Amino acid sequence: MTRFRFQVPVLALLVVLAACGDSRLKKLSVGIDRDSVATIMKTDAPTRSETYLVGGKLWEVMLYEQKAPEGTDTVSARELSPVVLADGAVAGWGWDYWDRQAGDLKVTVPPKE
Repeated sequence: MTRFRFQVPVLALLVVLAACGDSRLKKLSVGIDRDSVATIMKTDAPTRSETYLVGGKLWEVMLYEQKAPEGTDTVSARELSPVVLADGAVAGWGWDYWDRQAGDLKVTVPPKE
């Protein structure tokens, strides 16, 4: 019985966290090109982008806006959805992926708020 009481709050938390993310990211897959990302994200240009050349590999982080918070005109980097390309192909997406990859590459990312 104790185990069941623990599982319900954890499951509810996972559902809430999943609902908060950018649903377009679920349609991405590793290896697709920039044009396919533009089609999935429904825009030709990301809100912001960053490019890094590390170890002979070109990394591009395209940051897409979900929507601006109510009452503001600006969006912090952490409110954007990152899609990471390595040599022109999607390597991963989301802040969990980019935080880990950036750490390995020794690239500075915006701090978690």
